[in-house]
Amino acid sequence: MLKNVLLWVFSFLVTVSFSVFQRLTGPTYPLKEKKEFMGEVLEYKFPRSCTVSGNDCALKIKSAGELDAYVSYVRFKTGEAPSQIAFEKKEGFYQAALPDQPPAGKLKYDVFIVKDGSGLKINEKAVITRFKGAVPPLVLVPHVIFMFFFMFFSVKIFLSNVSGFGPVKHAVFLNYAFLIIGGFVFGPLTQYYAFGDAWTGFPFGHDLTDNKTLIMLVFWTPALFAVVKNKNHKSWINLAFAVTALVYLVPHSLLGSELDYQSLGQK
Repeated sequence: MLKNVLLWVFSFLVTVSFSVFQRLTGPTYPLKEKKEFMGEVLEYKFPRSCTVSGNDCALKIKSAGELDAYVSYVRFKTGEAPSQIAFEKKEGFYQAALPDQPPAGKLKYDVFIVKDGSGLKINEKAVITRFKGAVPPLVLVPHVIFMFFFMFFSVKIFLSNVSGFGPVKHAVFLNYAFLIIGGFVFGPLTQYYAFGDAWTGFPFGHDLTDNKTLIMLVFWTPALFAVVKNKNHKSWINLAFAVTALVYLVPHSLLGSELDYQSLGQK
């Protein structure tokens, strides 16, 4: 009994670790850093994911003194001339909001500050932010929950499989259902609301998030059949989990949907 409880607890901790790693290393996680300038340490937070018509695309710089700042931005991969927006002091921060873009549109930007005649580009590398449509909670929440439980059960199944403690047959069935519902029902719905297309992975595109989900299905399907036939199922489960772990080590939203501005035909 105690061993089973410990397996569940450890599986949960591993799953949370995978989830946190994905978010913190993903290209859409906000850029939050500090930089010293003119004897003052400036704290700033720049978004790398914005919601169309939302309020989450504000660039913020925290400074106790007076300074001038502006953001210079261009639409990603267009080669157009940069546009500029000045920061304004609001609620204790210097803030500027980037203009809305269509879903999957991206802006590349740099932030410059000027104080007492001295200037500085605050970010070392250009920041890229991607815009997405608002996803209804009734779609997004189930997607997140089912995919979390899929990884949770994947870890537990693997640990039970290698330790020989506890049955795995029914758990594999349940886990496969989590993957189908979370990745192939609510996943495409989330993608549709966010970027206007339900599926942009193979064979229609190269969206890495969709392709990662497809790869996991490819390996969990033979694992499921092996469990049903009770034939070499341990090896298939170990392989399916190894692939799943590798997939979850890939940062979330890496090589995701990207709008081709030339396809719009207008600015």
